Amino acid sequence: MAGARPAGRPRDASIEQRVFAVTRELLVEIGWDDLSMRQIAARTRVSRSSLNRRWSSKAELVLHAILGATPDLAPFAGTDRLGWIDWVVRGSRELFARAEVRAAVPGLLLAMSQNDELRRQLWSTFSGPAVALFAGDRAGGPDHERDARAVMAMAAGAALFLTTVAVEDDTDELHARISRILTDGVSGERRDDGLNG
Repeated sequence: MAGARPAGRPRDASIEQRVFAVTRELLVEIGWDDLSMRQIAARTRVSRSSLNRRWSSKAELVLHAILGATPDLAPFAGTDRLGWIDWVVRGSRELFARAEVRAAVPGLLLAMSQNDELRRQLWSTFSGPAVALFAGDRAGGPDHERDARAVMAMAAGAALFLTTVAVEDDTDELHARISRILTDGVSGERRDDGLNG
């Protein structure tokens, strides 16, 4: 099935890059509410039918435009668990600081509250590979997976809150403190496990 190709012209990969770039531009220019597939099609000169074949909804297109289709795991290369936590905190802050992401967040949250499949797909696609890197091949199994998911949820939640509500506290110092609290929590739990085991 993976090797099967549909009949007809080959898929033009450059279309996706153009569409993603225009989607990000329009989010910043006009915001989520005024963004439409029609406007994206007009600016990119890509037909609506081509857009609809690739993305089932505006929300799915926007998610791919701001996050990509798969997570970028390169920043985790060569890191230990504490480095993993540090990158999750920094990466979350960088993501939610982007203008197109700030413009998309309110609409995406509403869209995901109305579309469980989209919400589940987002979390599994972007948490799964990173969680696997954190857990690795070492003992710990479900506990390490829960640690990883908890860190991701707390880091992303903190970044979202600081960029939308507590903007006065969106400082390097506070983010460094969040990272320290999370690393201390995970490594402290491991120390306690060793003492109790």
